[in-house]
Amino acid sequence: MASNQLRWRSFISLSIFLGLTILFVTSLLMFLKPHQDLIALLHTIFGFWLLLLLLWHVKNNFRPLKNYLKNNSTAKIHWVPWGSAGVFVLLLILVYHQAAPFVQFYRWGQTLRAATENAMNEQQVYQVRRIQPAIASGEELTIEFRKGAYFMWPQYAIWLETLDGKFIQPLYVTGKLAANNFANKVTQKNPQQVFTENPFATDEDGSESFEYQWDTASKNDRMRPESLPVFLHALGLKSADDRMVPETSTPLLDAYAGATMLEHFSLTTKSVTTLPQQFRIRFEINQSFDFNEYYSSDSFPDDAIYSGDGYSAQPSVVYEAVVDRRSDQQLYRLTLIGQGHHSGKDGKINPDVSKLTTAKQIVDRMIVEFHKNPIPNAR
Repeated sequence: MASNQLRWRSFISLSIFLGLTILFVTSLLMFLKPHQDLIALLHTIFGFWLLLLLLWHVKNNFRPLKNYLKNNSTAKIHWVPWGSAGVFVLLLILVYHQAAPFVQFYRWGQTLRAATENAMNEQQVYQVRRIQPAIASGEELTIEFRKGAYFMWPQYAIWLETLDGKFIQPLYVTGKLAANNFANKVTQKNPQQVFTENPFATDEDGSESFEYQWDTASKNDRMRPESLPVFLHALGLKSADDRMVPETSTPLLDAYAGATMLEHFSLTTKSVTTLPQQFRIRFEINQSFDFNEYYSSDSFPDDAIYSGDGYSAQPSVVYEAVVDRRSDQQLYRLTLIGQGHHSGKDGKINPDVSKLTTAKQIVDRMIVEFHKNPIPNAR
């Protein structure tokens, strides 16, 4: 019995030592380096592992701990539990009130992280565009977009809405969507083949699975209401057959449309008119062929749009930031708020993205900066 207890104590002691080592190393890396998913995952998993060990330790030693806290031992260690709790509470209060030494230490870490991140960004290729339409006389802003690991050839739109959901204007729309210019007709070689992942991940040009034909005459037969349903419903333009898709570009869409930027990009533009004090900036992005187990090519067989020739796969994802111009804040980070309908049936945002996989990794980061000073006239 004593031998078994000794083994368990050795196991717990060694586990705690190794777990604390991992926490220390990952904490140091998270403090000094830009965010990395693997480091954050290690830190989280081993943190919960140590929590389980703690609960197990308390369960197995509840009675001794209870007596210890009651101070049934000698008076020499009477101060230990209270001293430990006192130091913990003191540190908590100092951090909460942002005591100068702690704040300076944290800012030092921020400086190191920023320097590393800037060095990483300098190695990235950014497309820089400036669009200032002649119709625009409002506020100037810059949108920085950094693509994620599964970014390939998506359609996307950036637009502004009031807080109660009224469409204000687009800020950028990919040209194919703005003028319904989906002229590339893609045909599956084997209609019986089922895709549960993006076929272009293993077959770069898709030649094993698809045939291609450039056919502008029939492009209106290949409308994509499922591409960006939230944006298209907010825009409110309909095709001749009553689908929420613009058949041709409008002056407003044309002013803010452009070729799909396939690298990280920095886009500087201007609003049409003065913006309200509070509004939303939204970004919707969607990528064909990014199938997964739930959104496979044979899902929703009765849905003519999903099962059509658009290869819809996982639905669009929507990012948002709520802007308050009454504050001094200039930078706003857009966060994922949900997904669009898989076949563009409506413009609602479904906050449940649990069935999405690679679609959540098309975007790495998106930040909007509102300028205080005007930008030069350019396009």
